[in-house]
Amino acid sequence: TAPIPDPTTAPIPDPTTAPVPDPTTAPVPPPTAPPVTAPTGGGDWVEVYKDDFESDQGLFMGTNKRFDVISYPDGNWSLRIRRISQLKTSWIDIRDYSQLSFKFWMYATGMEVGDNFFFNVRFNGETAFTPVDEWVSGTDFSNREWLQQAMTIGVPAGKRKIQLQFKGDSDKGNDRVYIDQVLLEGN
Repeated sequence: TAPIPDPTTAPIPDPTTAPVPDPTTAPVPPPTAPPVTAPTGGGDWVEVYKDDFESDQGLFMGTNKRFDVISYPDGNWSLRIRRISQLKTSWIDIRDYSQLSFKFWMYATGMEVGDNFFFNVRFNGETAFTPVDEWVSGTDFSNREWLQQAMTIGVPAGKRKIQLQFKGDSDKGNDRVYIDQVLLEGN
């Protein structure tokens, strides 16, 4: 019988990478329908505060916070945080509610991967704000796209008022997040 030759391995080609197109800087149009549904906690939700910032900056205090650069889904005005700035409301009466739903639309520009911003609250009798949520560029959002964010906030027993705060945490002057169509509901 003839000897059986040792098996040979087929050559394996070096891996190749598919070309990746350069990122576009063109604005992404807003979605046609909100991607986030209202949180439900049993019972009906009652509007506590709603604003599109077309006529003023509403309950958000301070100057140089409202800009006519971009707005969702139409209109011209929104509020803006830049670098480490903040947007903070005056006190809002919530004495009739045990939980709150807060929704808003956001649009970022110039935010590098890892730049972030926070949403914080404080209730009457508290000196410090408590973090509720954080959004990180490259993980939770990308520049130049409208996204809706939503959360539910439990109201501790005996609390009658709340302040809302957006706080930036980025390092460059061109790091901006625009906030529009805020809606605070209670039940």
